[in-house]
Amino acid sequence: MVQGQLVLGNRASRDLVGIRRTAVSLAVALLALNILDIATTTLVVERFGAVEVNPLMAPLIGTPAALLLKLGIPMGIVVLAARVRTRFAVNGLRVAVALYVCVAISLIGQFAFAVV
Repeated sequence: MVQGQLVLGNRASRDLVGIRRTAVSLAVALLALNILDIATTTLVVERFGAVEVNPLMAPLIGTPAALLLKLGIPMGIVVLAARVRTRFAVNGLRVAVALYVCVAISLIGQFAFAVV
């Protein structure tokens, strides 16, 4: 019986490591997407006269506060992701990354049209 418990404990431990590794990977992807978001948004707004449509971020574009928010929050998520214990949290990160991929595609498209 002790041997069975050790195997179960090892499996649970491996599952937790896998969950945390996935969570950290997704959080790093979210950070990279935020960097792309702030860089392209700032570039398009400042160089091509585009308008930030997010009413919370619009007054902050081009300021250090925008950089702090767009990088600080995802960095905090990376740190917290190392402590994730549930697949629910990982799925939440997956949804966030998927949404940010859509935002990134939109921004790249806007940038491409602004340059042309």
